[in-house]
Amino acid sequence: MKTYALFIKTLLSYLMIFSLYSCRKSDDRPDYPAGSQENINSWILDSMKVYYYWNTSLPGNPSLNTDPSAFFKGIKNNADRFSALVNPDFPESYPPSLVHTLGFDWITLQTSDGQIQTVISLVVPGSGAADKGLVRGHIIKTINGIIPSANNIALLTTNSITQQSADLEVAGKTGVIRVSRLIRPEDPVYTYQIFQSGGQTYGYLFLNSFENTALSQLKKAFTYFKQQQVQELILDLRYNPGGSVPVAAALAAMIAPHTTEGATFVEYRGNSKAGSRKSSFSAELNKLPSGQNTGFAGLSVYRLNLSRVYILTGSHTASAAELLINSLKPYIPVVQSGQQTLGKDMASFVIKDYRNPQVVKKWEIYPMIFKLYNASGQGDYSGGLIPDQISDELAVLPLKPFGDLSDPLIQSCLQKNKVTASQRKVESIHGKTKVIFDSRIQVDLKASLIISRSY
Repeated sequence: MKTYALFIKTLLSYLMIFSLYSCRKSDDRPDYPAGSQENINSWILDSMKVYYYWNTSLPGNPSLNTDPSAFFKGIKNNADRFSALVNPDFPESYPPSLVHTLGFDWITLQTSDGQIQTVISLVVPGSGAADKGLVRGHIIKTINGIIPSANNIALLTTNSITQQSADLEVAGKTGVIRVSRLIRPEDPVYTYQIFQSGGQTYGYLFLNSFENTALSQLKKAFTYFKQQQVQELILDLRYNPGGSVPVAAALAAMIAPHTTEGATFVEYRGNSKAGSRKSSFSAELNKLPSGQNTGFAGLSVYRLNLSRVYILTGSHTASAAELLINSLKPYIPVVQSGQQTLGKDMASFVIKDYRNPQVVKKWEIYPMIFKLYNASGQGDYSGGLIPDQISDELAVLPLKPFGDLSDPLIQSCLQKNKVTASQRKVESIHGKTKVIFDSRIQVDLKASLIISRSY
């Protein structure tokens, strides 16, 4: 324990000193004027040399006389899909998504008969879109007076985000439905319910992100599940882009029956400067906001008597959602149903200029810093987590409401469909229905797994 404490103390002291100077030049480069491209890019490069997982692959002497966004893109490792450089003065550095602007997502499909359809795939409960009667599965006839097609849907999406509103004509509804900017914050727990199948009581929960605001609803859901003596749990993470590691640890503590507060939840493996260490359930839970941290014992009271857990996934399942799946495996059998996940097996924390006065203003770096592994040392899923039971939500159209028993992903759990080793190699299972455009991809680009700097 003394060695472990010394390691953490030394590492944090190093990181704190580095942050305060943020960052000292590591070579004989001149002192460039504040605000210049050279000054900003020098700071970016020096920061990446310390924190970046692939720091040894950074170019030795790159040209600093270029746009910071282009510079950052140029020095990233080819294997890096997720590191980001953002600045609020440059919206293009962190493009907004349709769901976070208007409260819903849509996909454009080519059906088996060759028809093109634009379909609502998700509606945020309590949003203006939901209040106007939009639901998952609705077919959109026009967007701002224009019939959506394969050629124009991307532009129609961008325009709707930019103008922060959309006028929609929807099949089965009369008149034009105007949807304006999302105002109320999203509750990550969209729905939870129980149903009977095969003589067993199933609990179903749809979780759209691992934000701190999810904790109170998760506790309510598991309280209800326990009262109803749920025997099987289906956790729907098909569109979940990630979020907080401590929230993922809290949910894992409520699910896994054979864990203790000192058991490893996640192992962080960084570069030679950041180091590696295992983090317990207790250590992660202690990072929750003080008013929401009931500790491991406080969470374990919500546990169900589960022998396994079903988790629904798709190509948008990412980051903390993937971490939860992988970190549960040493403690409870996990049956993953759906499609292969996005493959974000890394975590980051924000880097900004902490000098006073600040020299590099507004720019923030979100570099990939740590690879993530579970208590058994399993990780390296940058290609995505492959499902045990392959199923496609597009196999039955129109798209079914979340929690509907006719949803193909839920059906795969009820029927316990198994797949062969050769089937596991399948990368896309859309069959005769082809996805042409998916607005959720903008969320994928921002799939977040941000950890505390005092990890």
